[in-house]
Amino acid sequence: MTTSFTGGLALILVGHMPYLRAAGRRPDGEDPLHEMIAFSIVPVMNVLYDLRESGMRPAVSLAYSPILLEQLADIVVQKHFVVWMERWLARCEAALRRWQRQRQGHHAYLARFYLDWGQGILRSFTERYGRNLVAALRELCADGTVEPLGGAATHAYLPLLAHEESVRAQLGAGTLTITRLLGRRPRGIWLPECGFRVGVEHALRFNGARYFIIDPASVASGASVTHLRPRWVASRRLIVFLRAVDASLQIVSPGIGYVGDPLYLATRRERSTHLPIWRNGMGDAIIEPYDPYHAFRRAQEHAVHFVEWVTAELHEFASRHDRPGIVVVPLDADVLGRRWFEGPAWLRALFETVLERQPFALTTPSPYLRAFRPRQTVVLRDGSWGPEGDHSAWSTPASDRLRAAVAEAENLVVEVVRRFPDAHGDRERALNQAVRELMLAQSSDWLLLTGRNDPGEAYRAWMHLTRCWHMCELAERDMLDDADQSTLATIEEIDNPFAYLNYRVLTAETA
Repeated sequence: MTTSFTGGLALILVGHMPYLRAAGRRPDGEDPLHEMIAFSIVPVMNVLYDLRESGMRPAVSLAYSPILLEQLADIVVQKHFVVWMERWLARCEAALRRWQRQRQGHHAYLARFYLDWGQGILRSFTERYGRNLVAALRELCADGTVEPLGGAATHAYLPLLAHEESVRAQLGAGTLTITRLLGRRPRGIWLPECGFRVGVEHALRFNGARYFIIDPASVASGASVTHLRPRWVASRRLIVFLRAVDASLQIVSPGIGYVGDPLYLATRRERSTHLPIWRNGMGDAIIEPYDPYHAFRRAQEHAVHFVEWVTAELHEFASRHDRPGIVVVPLDADVLGRRWFEGPAWLRALFETVLERQPFALTTPSPYLRAFRPRQTVVLRDGSWGPEGDHSAWSTPASDRLRAAVAEAENLVVEVVRRFPDAHGDRERALNQAVRELMLAQSSDWLLLTGRNDPGEAYRAWMHLTRCWHMCELAERDMLDDADQSTLATIEEIDNPFAYLNYRVLTAETA
């Protein structure tokens, strides 16, 4: 970065989906994972690849959770997505024929639009990326378009884990997974839900992180800290970036953000076809049919507006400081495409506008830190990007039983692991699987769903805990009979992420 650098925008593509591989259809099964691939991941990758092929080179950070990347790399998930997409396209074709017969012109127009759009998504997945989205992301990391961030292996909410061993194991397994799948060891860490508690910074440093990202709620009260400048923590051995809350709200707030615009596609779906055909509308107004032409034009307008908004903030900061600022904005895949259908189009227009006008730089945290080393420190406290800025969304009376059960399983696994530090053979396999099941049960999704009294797929947490306890029982045995061998092999096949996970990840000593 040169002295003419006036500031930067660091977009972080955040994505997570709990372990749903071969989850069937109860109650939602694998559908959320397939929807994220179709509506969020493939469209955003198309944006990055299209721009690269046209000679433009945007820079973004990637904070896809390790468990999401594991699933994207799994051939079972890849096969099931193709089947799901083909069924979705068949529904579009059936809707098109039906609405043509009924002479519902606009409905038929939308069915044709979805059919063309979906065929393009499937073609990108199978032909452009050879079904392997992780390999395609690895290529973007290799050429510098994408900077990968590490994170907790299964997107565990780290502040609520009972043992420091679990925190270190989640971060260690996550970093190894990102390095193996994307080909670059991450220098930064994305904390799930921006969840931070005092002490986690030591585990981050032990994991080799250079920086991490938090919500401003984690800044100690009374501290006057701008979100446009990174700071030192942990005795000047680790750097923290603050996410730009106002910039995020400008995008994702239903009331004041782009996603709530009345021209954009509403998430409500038509009952018989299960296709979305209405736009957001305004207040109690009559619901109007969706028109992608007007919606995608509005996405371009919003992209220009956001560029102007960021430009003004960076210029105002530069007028008061002796070094340029950086605006850190996470873009969650659950919003960008899945809940905001036009989000990828907005992202494309945003990149094109910045790269053509160059009002500021598209950057990632690492090159910014190479050019501008922090000068000041900051004191942190517990916090998150949850509604109250604390841990309350994941720690509710409704989720207490599950949280206690996960803590009990942590105690058990740590105890058994310590008892058998040099296990091999079947005992080592059982311990590896026990740690794997524990990590899957620690996913933050289960606590969030249970706390909202919306069990959804949360029953899967109890399933993983049951398997974890069973694996600990097997590890205690001196020899496994044929039935035990069969059980172990079956569970290893069903729950098989993190192929190189070793149970000794729980025994690593702190630095």
